[in-house]
Amino acid sequence: MKNDDLVEKLKEVFESVSPPSSKEEYPKEAMKLGTIVRSTRLNKLGFITDAFYGDTDQDNQKIIVYTLFLLPSSNPLTKMFKENEQYYISNEYEYEVIGYLMMNPVNLKYISKIMNGGMYL
Repeated sequence: MKNDDLVEKLKEVFESVSPPSSKEEYPKEAMKLGTIVRSTRLNKLGFITDAFYGDTDQDNQKIIVYTLFLLPSSNPLTKMFKENEQYYISNEYEYEVIGYLMMNPVNLKYISKIMNGGMYL
């Protein structure tokens, strides 16, 4: 598969699962866009591409749902991606996400540029 085909497929997949959002809808208590995170459910690293309010908990508080762009796992000794691993987009509840706030957020505009505008930013 050519790189252009891969980029186009990633763009289509990302747009199909990502809910459209605007700055007004972004939860004020959510982590910043681009924050590097780990999905505890999937045990993968990635970054936040969106956040929105989902269900409510038992205390009638809105639960934040993060849209994550998760990266393939890599072998730490060779720094190579595992052969069957893929990029993955997932919606995760706020309690299933660990944010690495001490690291600078990913530049989503740059990532979008690399993906030929494949992100909705």
